[in-house]
Amino acid sequence: MAISIPRRTLLRGAGACLALPLLEIMHSQRAAAQTVPVQRFIAFFYPNGTDPRKWNPAAGALTAASLPECLKDLGGFAAEGIWPAGDATFQDITAVTGIDHSGVCVDIHMPSMALSAHKGVANNYTPPQPTLDQYLAERLQATTPYRNLALSATPSTDIGQGNISFRASGQVETVTRNPKQLFDTLFKGMSTTVDPNAEKRRKRNSSVLDAVKEDHARLNARLGRADQMRVAQYLASVAELEKQVESPAMGSSCSAPAAPSTGGDWHGKSKQFIDLLVLAMACDLTRVVTLQYSDSWGVNYSGYSIGSGKEALGTWSDHFISHKLDDTDRATDLDGLDRAEAQRIADARVVATSRFKVRRFAYLVNALKSVKTPTGTLLDESLVMYTSENGDGDSHARKNMPILLAGHVGGFKTGRSVAASNQVTGSLHASIIQRFGFEAATYGSPAGKPIAEL
Repeated sequence: MAISIPRRTLLRGAGACLALPLLEIMHSQRAAAQTVPVQRFIAFFYPNGTDPRKWNPAAGALTAASLPECLKDLGGFAAEGIWPAGDATFQDITAVTGIDHSGVCVDIHMPSMALSAHKGVANNYTPPQPTLDQYLAERLQATTPYRNLALSATPSTDIGQGNISFRASGQVETVTRNPKQLFDTLFKGMSTTVDPNAEKRRKRNSSVLDAVKEDHARLNARLGRADQMRVAQYLASVAELEKQVESPAMGSSCSAPAAPSTGGDWHGKSKQFIDLLVLAMACDLTRVVTLQYSDSWGVNYSGYSIGSGKEALGTWSDHFISHKLDDTDRATDLDGLDRAEAQRIADARVVATSRFKVRRFAYLVNALKSVKTPTGTLLDESLVMYTSENGDGDSHARKNMPILLAGHVGGFKTGRSVAASNQVTGSLHASIIQRFGFEAATYGSPAGKPIAEL
């Protein structure tokens, strides 16, 4: 039986439908075509390498079940001291194994060479060309007020130990070593309250959408089942639209956070730096950041209860733990034990420190993922790299570096492991540079071509 719908009722419903396309966000494909995604790069450095045998996943898809011992916390982790619990991140990360950094850095324990793809000069600890972050900062700054930010939780100002970011000709980038100083630079004088007009706009937009839903509800009562299903699908899209409207666009209501405390240990300062750098990117104050968690010597885990019995990390430095048994710089409390038992404990301690490092990187990834932007999230707009100065912390070998890449710049695919056996650091950097849309047929010294799988 045909149902007659008065012209006024039809026009009322049609009027609501006609009003909605004025909100271009409703047309996700059109909006994506008109909005050029912002591109961001973050480098996260943690010293002393790892145990590659227990870090490197097999090539292929990463799954919660396939994560090796050192990376298992990419499947999520519990709260730990000052650090909150974290969601699983393995689907947002690509592990790259086999990168050979030995031709770039020919000396041991040189954080200064961690972001370089060019063989060091001046006693092998100074990059002769801009480090990767500086190469990208030159091209990504756009109208942001800060070309890049170089952050370091270590108080060391030694050129080889306290710096990872270098401009051309070995010029050290200015480093911020105190979170309070970073806060004052970026946010001091900025309002700590949200723009009231932005809140009014949000409420106005929400009320318009509510009115649209009411019009459709009245219309829906007069429709058959097939049309009711179409209306239900339409209302679902309206509900999703409301969520996007309620989440302010990046920078539209940017406000200053509370000022952080001054000082603290490596862990406290690094967390404050992460929180502030994410806010800086959310406010589009910069698009390139480096964070050096520590130099090669200082960081320890005395504030954390990690491991139990002999496997507990105690107050030993990350450096001493990394050397296991056969180095003068080692945790000596295992010296009197049976060799096999001592080796088991030493291996377990390195796994524990490696897991701690991965959890801190995952905290950064989750923080970026939590911030919405007009084209997705900060993580979608970023490439975030975990790196170190050594591959195997025990032997100082640099032919199998611990590299993690997160984010989706240039359509970068994650949730996998890529074997790049014996490919040089220049190849890794060339691949990253190309993801940002810049040509790099070869890069570095020793030179490398982009890795096909990346």
